[in-house]
Amino acid sequence: MAEADKEEKSGGGSVKGLIIGMLAAALLAAGGGGGLAFMLAPHFKMEKNAAEKVAAEKEKKPKTGAEKSVFHDPGTVVLRLKPVMTNLRLPFKSWVRLEGALALRKEGDEKEDALARIAASAQQDIMTYLRTLSLKDLEGASNLAFLRDDLNERLKIRLKDRMREFMILSLVVE
Repeated sequence: MAEADKEEKSGGGSVKGLIIGMLAAALLAAGGGGGLAFMLAPHFKMEKNAAEKVAAEKEKKPKTGAEKSVFHDPGTVVLRLKPVMTNLRLPFKSWVRLEGALALRKEGDEKEDALARIAASAQQDIMTYLRTLSLKDLEGASNLAFLRDDLNERLKIRLKDRMREFMILSLVVE
């Protein structure tokens, strides 16, 4: 009987120690998480304000189908294209959405309608090319680089000497 009492006391003590240890670990984790959140809170507030500013700037821009902005080089105009969405060659039920921008050499004071025609022509050319691709042609980093190079080459042919570079802003395949 004395042995049974010793086992209960030693067993009960280990359970109490386990519970106390778990509570101490939980309190330490909660305190560390709260302290980290308190330290990082100002950074998240800045990002939220920056996102609000970007959204306000987008609302101010004209909706002409292409957005015009000046690149670092004053002789270059960046023309942001509307997203191009089309189906792929294989598998036929796959869709691709590509957003891009053209870096063009500036030619005097260009009118919005001239830039809109360039944008429409480039979008049509991009859509035509994307329809010839299969899903395998878009897999991997090297194929993405090939896609960018092919579109650069096609658009340089279309736009002759004005074209500097085509930039892929986003690419989504479904």
